[in-house]
Amino acid sequence: MKIIAATLLIVFALVLAVWQPWAEKARFVPEKTRSEPPFSSPPEDRVPDPLPSSTGPRPAAETPPASELLLSTEDRQKVQAAIDNLGFTLRDYGTALKGNPVGTNAEITAALLGDNAKQVKLEIPAGSTLNDKGELCDPWGTPWFFHQLSAYKTEIHSAGPDRKMYTEDDFVR
Repeated sequence: MKIIAATLLIVFALVLAVWQPWAEKARFVPEKTRSEPPFSSPPEDRVPDPLPSSTGPRPAAETPPASELLLSTEDRQKVQAAIDNLGFTLRDYGTALKGNPVGTNAEITAALLGDNAKQVKLEIPAGSTLNDKGELCDPWGTPWFFHQLSAYKTEIHSAGPDRKMYTEDDFVR
């Protein structure tokens, strides 16, 4: 039995020595056979894509929607602060209860206000209001939309000034 095990071990070692699977990833490709230079700069006439903003990426030549033009910088900062405050509240809840609340806006709001396993009560975040259905609302009175990404990460959507979800003027965190 020991002879068979030793023979198999030697055969395995020889196969690995000849095959060398660890060396396949590190094969050298001569410069002349490469189709592109390793580090190329974009062509001069090409405009780089803009960085994503809170309202999503937008091509450089496109003008902002009319509803966004009506929002002053101060108003946009207030909305961002409201989203951030709501994010901090969700973070605090997640820390206290080992995970963010899940469910509809009303269920999440109820959990934040104390309807949870530890009966932890958090204040309504600054910049948000509570409607008659028990939902947290954005500065325009539209319920926030919560998209659970993981146990500790929730994406927060505001419908924006047009009060319609998934349009150009939405705010997302």
